[in-house]
Amino acid sequence: MPQVTNPTAGDVHVNAPLTNFAQKWLQSQDAFVASRAMPNHPVEKQSDLYYEFSREDFFRDEAQERSDGTESAGGGFDLSTNPYFCRVYAFHKDVTDRQRANADDPVRLDEAATQFVTLKMMLRKEILFRTSFFGTGIWGTDFTPVTKWNAASSTPISEIRTGIRTVHNATGMRPNRMLIGRPSWDALLDNDDVLSRITGGSTKEIPAVVMRELIAALFELEKIEVFDSVVNSAPKGAAESTAFIGGDSCLLYNAPNALGLDVPSAGAQFSWRGLFGSTANGIRIKRFRHEPTASDRIEGEIAVDFKKTAAVLGYFINDTNA
Repeated sequence: MPQVTNPTAGDVHVNAPLTNFAQKWLQSQDAFVASRAMPNHPVEKQSDLYYEFSREDFFRDEAQERSDGTESAGGGFDLSTNPYFCRVYAFHKDVTDRQRANADDPVRLDEAATQFVTLKMMLRKEILFRTSFFGTGIWGTDFTPVTKWNAASSTPISEIRTGIRTVHNATGMRPNRMLIGRPSWDALLDNDDVLSRITGGSTKEIPAVVMRELIAALFELEKIEVFDSVVNSAPKGAAESTAFIGGDSCLLYNAPNALGLDVPSAGAQFSWRGLFGSTANGIRIKRFRHEPTASDRIEGEIAVDFKKTAAVLGYFINDTNA
């Protein structure tokens, strides 16, 4: 038996958590598209109305030749109102007095609780966005590719251009944005037809950014957003079930950077800024004492309404991948 020199390495050290490393799962805020894909309009009241002018009346050719001494042809346009209502969603995490008194420094309970609650708010907002805008039966046209985009013989370029042209023909406005799920985006990046038209444009420094700009230019779009956020749909205690929130679909639509009086938009985000403490995006995080549980409560709220404002300005491509 080899001689053991006492004390052993285990005798002179007591294991303790590292103070400069911990494994915490926080998705990048860039993965969440809900706050930027549709123009945001902060509002002071939870509900109100907005005016809607008749597109049909504005697009109708009604001018007529005028004979000398006669009145000009005339007409008018219909005007209606539509409502919005910002529903409030909330979630909290309590930090008890005993937890705080007994916690090791790396845990940083208050910071972790704030991050935890904030992520819950972002996930709820992302799923509300998907339900409102990213699915079949919502927009003017739904299309499902027969040959899926991850197949060698697929034709995503012509299918996307057909969608752009369909909206343009119906409204006089070309879609200027694309919102696309991560699986669909990856299929586009691997498509030989797409790659052959943008070869040589990417760089080692920012290939992903450049690739989006090149593909946007290919379709004459101003912006492409990739639906990168992920959600676990399994209840606590069950086996994890994660999936991309956006799935394998694509939305072509027209929307301005900001809503205004003279600019139509496919959709809008109404955020209740008037709720005390809320940001322009309708989110607020509070910390307050909760004596019934002897804890400090970190609570998040969102007050938002995602509203489809013009179905004809959107074209949805569903189930792009096999």
